[in-house]
Amino acid sequence: MPIVPAAELGAYYPPSYGYLNAGAAQRRIQRTLMDRALKRPPLDVVADARPGTLLDVGCGRGDLGAAFVRRGWRVSGVEPSPEACAVARVQGVEAREGTLDSADFADGSFDAIVMRHSLEHVPDPVADLGRVFRLLRRGGLLVTSVPNFDSWERRRFGGAWFHLDLPRHRTHFTPQSLRLALSKGGFDVLSMETSGDANSLLATLQYRLAGRLFSRSVPALSAQYGLGTVISPLLALLDRQRGGGPFLHAAARRPA
Repeated sequence: MPIVPAAELGAYYPPSYGYLNAGAAQRRIQRTLMDRALKRPPLDVVADARPGTLLDVGCGRGDLGAAFVRRGWRVSGVEPSPEACAVARVQGVEAREGTLDSADFADGSFDAIVMRHSLEHVPDPVADLGRVFRLLRRGGLLVTSVPNFDSWERRRFGGAWFHLDLPRHRTHFTPQSLRLALSKGGFDVLSMETSGDANSLLATLQYRLAGRLFSRSVPALSAQYGLGTVISPLLALLDRQRGGGPFLHAAARRPA
């Protein structure tokens, strides 16, 4: 597949992307998921630190940023979608429309930066990590999560893997390549691990069987989460035996 020019990428992010038009029930689900996410790696590294200033890169509608706001952080966000920025501001996130290279933040502005499923979307990940490095204070934390291209799910399902997500995902990472990118960006890598997600596998199976995702309505999402809970123990065993889950997480620090 040819690389889509950056100017045309917006056409591949419809209003439904990232639950921008989420109803009240979906928003409650998202709030619960984000609060839980702060208790697990890699976000727990930041959530357990003393609250300060935080930047959420690719903040979307602000659900994750709002979870940090509830923990006492002052949260800024950067996001290309003006509609998503408007929703994020309502949730207490100081969201700016744009991208990391266009947002006007002063160097050394942040104690922590979160790139949760945003690094795979950018044309030049190493360049963006360099920008993040400059925006962090000395000793500041970076946590990032990306799809794990080395996962058994990707190897098993190939082009039907849900997180391939072409053309929106422009770079795919293995543990080795993510560690290399962080090192080139100037960071000390603190941790690197994978995690599983039953919803990832269920979405991939929908793509394999039907070429599209069915679980978009609240009842379908609820049913998917329920089934995911049932199969999670088996999936965790598969992840351990076959080399890692579909998500790759890293925590890193700007050297003090």
